[in-house]
Amino acid sequence: MKIDTHIHSKYSKDSITPLEDIIKYSQKIGLNAIAITDHDEIEGTWAVRKLEHEGLLLIPGEEVSSTKGHIVALGITDYIKPLQTPAETIDQIHDNAGIAIAAHPYCYYRSGLGDIVQSLDIDAMETKNSRFIFGVSNYLSKKVSEKNNVPPIGASDAHFIKGIGRCYTEIPEADDVDTILKYIKKGKSTAHGERTPMNLIIKEVIRKKGHRTKPKTE
Repeated sequence: MKIDTHIHSKYSKDSITPLEDIIKYSQKIGLNAIAITDHDEIEGTWAVRKLEHEGLLLIPGEEVSSTKGHIVALGITDYIKPLQTPAETIDQIHDNAGIAIAAHPYCYYRSGLGDIVQSLDIDAMETKNSRFIFGVSNYLSKKVSEKNNVPPIGASDAHFIKGIGRCYTEIPEADDVDTILKYIKKGKSTAHGERTPMNLIIKEVIRKKGHRTKPKTE
């Protein structure tokens, strides 16, 4: 089955994507499970559960800003507060029944953890993240994942609709979130996909600026 474990919604400061649109597009392109992982925010990951999502498993998530870089928390039961050390962040994720994934670890301009990822108790790492300028970040992530036997993850890190599913993870068929998390932790995951086209990213940046500068009407 195909899952996208890293999607941002309107509840992230850098995205304006409605939850309803995320669900519809994910179903359209054939994803079987997704995680709404807004920056240091879990309102979206709970709100999406109130919407119709037939055939699509919803994994609770959050992209947490640690003091050294971003960590995606999947399967959590509660909010993970930001600006703790990476080790403290991971411990809190585990205490909340979740798994910790290093987000774009070698993409330094986007708060990747870098080499300290090798000394952390992470459960998986993004070896294919579709938002990159130079492919070396994914290349290094893949090398470190293989060297340290850390399960690989493919994730879109989508901030707009057409970014969803550009990179994704394949795992065996699962009927619930707990099974998905177990498969990832056991290394039964493979990363796939390609870069989000830069022209689409530029168009979205312009669209977001226009959306935020539009005067409010009564």
